[in-house]
Amino acid sequence: MTEEEILRNTTSICPECLQPIPAEIYVDPKTNWVMMRKNCKDHGEFKDKISISPEDYKWGSAYSEKMGFKTNISTKPEYTKSGIKPIKRGCPYDCGICENHISAPCICLIDVTNRCNLACPICFSNASAKGYVVEPTYDEIVQIMEHFRSMKPHPAAMLQVAGGEPTVRADLPEILRKGKELGFIETMVSTNGVRMGKSLDYTRKLHEAGVDAIYLQFDATDDPETWKKIRGVNLWPLKKKVIENCREVGQYGVMLVPTVAKGVNDHQVGNILDFAKDNADVVSGVVFQPVSLCGRISFEELMDLRYTTSDLKVAINEHMNGQFGKFYPLATTSKFTKLLAWFDNKPEWSPLSHRDCGFASIVVVNEKGEWEGIDKFFDVDGLIKWTNKVYDMVYNREIPKPTSFFKGIDFSRFGIIAETVGKFVDEISDVSYRQMMKGYYFAGLTRHIKNPQKILTSKTYQSFAGLVLNPSLDSAGKFLHTKNLMIGAMHFQDAYNFDLQRVSSCLVHYGVIDPDDRSRVLEIPFCAMNTIHRENIERKLALKDEEAEKPEVIQSKIESLLDSVED
Repeated sequence: MTEEEILRNTTSICPECLQPIPAEIYVDPKTNWVMMRKNCKDHGEFKDKISISPEDYKWGSAYSEKMGFKTNISTKPEYTKSGIKPIKRGCPYDCGICENHISAPCICLIDVTNRCNLACPICFSNASAKGYVVEPTYDEIVQIMEHFRSMKPHPAAMLQVAGGEPTVRADLPEILRKGKELGFIETMVSTNGVRMGKSLDYTRKLHEAGVDAIYLQFDATDDPETWKKIRGVNLWPLKKKVIENCREVGQYGVMLVPTVAKGVNDHQVGNILDFAKDNADVVSGVVFQPVSLCGRISFEELMDLRYTTSDLKVAINEHMNGQFGKFYPLATTSKFTKLLAWFDNKPEWSPLSHRDCGFASIVVVNEKGEWEGIDKFFDVDGLIKWTNKVYDMVYNREIPKPTSFFKGIDFSRFGIIAETVGKFVDEISDVSYRQMMKGYYFAGLTRHIKNPQKILTSKTYQSFAGLVLNPSLDSAGKFLHTKNLMIGAMHFQDAYNFDLQRVSSCLVHYGVIDPDDRSRVLEIPFCAMNTIHRENIERKLALKDEEAEKPEVIQSKIESLLDSVED
């Protein structure tokens, strides 16, 4: 038996009293799992599983630090004095946001209602279960969006509209249009798809409102019993109809979002991936969300249900026959995203989450309908290092020596593009610094392409060529609107695995009206909102009886809808 290894220390909360307590992340010698251990003086010891693979966990931590993304790195937003919530109780109770938060948000998340047209057994928020309705007005939603777009030095780049079920609001298309008008680079709707699946016309309305991505709740394929366990009803026919309707109206960018619980639907991981592959003309990827566990449960029950991102990595690689060499932490793509935004002359934004929050990678569906990992096309490690180097040069306004631009590059490998590149070299002295650095980036990028002829000449891989020859946010978007799928995960926290280091680096922030001062917008990290703040804030914001639809009326509508779905 090996000795116990302490990997790091952090602060967590007690699942019983929600008070902050010290916690250790360590390798358990008995199970060889990475675990969290914490002790509350009033409620005793608690443990939770963080990863089933210590080697992968330690590699992700070391790689993130090697790439310069340490836990304490700061992309802290600049607030006016009135924008910072004063610290009274300390983290994580003063979210609003307080000065201890170190990462600027890239996603403005707004729950536009807690009403829903389903009654799922697992849900962050719905009125039929809580007995009250929380629904900001259109003007309040605009107030929240304007707050996030006015942040400095970089405003939030993405708008995600959620709930409850956002499509129960009649003005959702207007909300999305306003988000575009305010300058959000991407607008997203998180939905169960009920209304979209039932109405081609409604799907078209969302499309015409300019929605960029549909985050579609998608927990299984053709498995009625699994659907009933998770969502209370078999939604499989309706989910297929959502995809059909999106295809009909030309709505691309559908992200399948499965909530995964061990022993409940983890056997569906492969089926969901195959569905994404078979519908890659509409589906841009799959973002798995290991379930967050609410309520009080025993350690044995926790271990029975806990499904980690490390479990998911194993399941994905087993299904894809090992196509992924490594799953890179989200933070390691931060400078790549910032560089693409800079190339486009758009405001920079930084997906600089904590290394434990999730991962993402790209997989290609080739002409035979087979999986091919991005590692087959690029030296991913080399690509990340080169991107970081170029971004650092841009950040410091460095100018590379012209003679070093293409040194060591054999353009004969690129066949048809050699003449184009040669012409670009001849004209480089006449282009701007931005164009110069794009050329410099391209020059170095070629060293990390494993099969350039294949990428730049094959119709199957032409989206790669677009991203290589014209690196930009636009080409990155088009890259995922072909048969390239983003496969990733975000493991949102609960009271058992709550890690304050992760919370302070959160980049997905809820925007809510301050119930104690409606002229202010509160900005609350995702996991802190759902674990600590939601109930208190929503009770204060709940609509008065005469303003709200009665919970019993909502429940009646849900039951009627479920009957129609099953029919």
